[in-house]
Amino acid sequence: MSVCAQKTRMVLAHKGLEWESKHLDLRAGEQFSAEFRKINPKGLVPALVHDDKVVLESNAIVQYLDEVFAAPPLLPVDAVERAEARGWLIRLDAGLHEHIAVVSFCVAFRHQILQRHATPESLQEFFAQIRDPSRRAVMEDIVTNGLMSSRLLLAVFVYDKLLKDMTSCLAASGCLVGRELSLADFAMLPYIERLEQLQLSQWWESYPELGRWLARLRATPAYELGVAQWSNPAYLQLMKESGSDAWPKIQALLSD
Repeated sequence: MSVCAQKTRMVLAHKGLEWESKHLDLRAGEQFSAEFRKINPKGLVPALVHDDKVVLESNAIVQYLDEVFAAPPLLPVDAVERAEARGWLIRLDAGLHEHIAVVSFCVAFRHQILQRHATPESLQEFFAQIRDPSRRAVMEDIVTNGLMSSRLLLAVFVYDKLLKDMTSCLAASGCLVGRELSLADFAMLPYIERLEQLQLSQWWESYPELGRWLARLRATPAYELGVAQWSNPAYLQLMKESGSDAWPKIQALLSD
């Protein structure tokens, strides 16, 4: 249930494209296999193979799809609005993606890692597969420390600012950019839905615009084909069970 894979599949579905998806168990470390590293040496998903060419990084992939398969377009016609839509994508790459990983692992996914790698030796072997030293350091911290990780405070601060900024835009038109759903909306949806899956939707109880925006996107065929049909019941249950105990901690961080 990678948020990056979700937004990519939504764009593929919105464009009406046919594609073959190969599922990797990220918690089992299948993305670090020699076979997949031939496609993406970083061991990150998603990776798009089109006409024997590989396109990496989800934001690059969705923009590539919008350029190569122009209809229906997902970037606005107006140049200023196109820049604004790309600004939301930049915001994801500038830190939000790492912050959703921090929240997801601190709250829920760390339990899978610790269960699969029950000995210190096995856990270190898992961490060692992450070649990027900075990414490895983050993963070691959030898996080991969970809700006590110092990175969680920054993630909560960034997310709180994001929710307020999104609400401001949505109050004007119901979309993040302009009056029609765009690449910005499809790209941002998984990062907000993940909070709900982690039982953190109380975060935006005072922002009804976010609830209406989520409902609008979930009513699209792109959501059904790109997200709903790929849901993992075991992951959803894990996030539900783990998240129910996390909200008081998040709430305390918000009040600091």
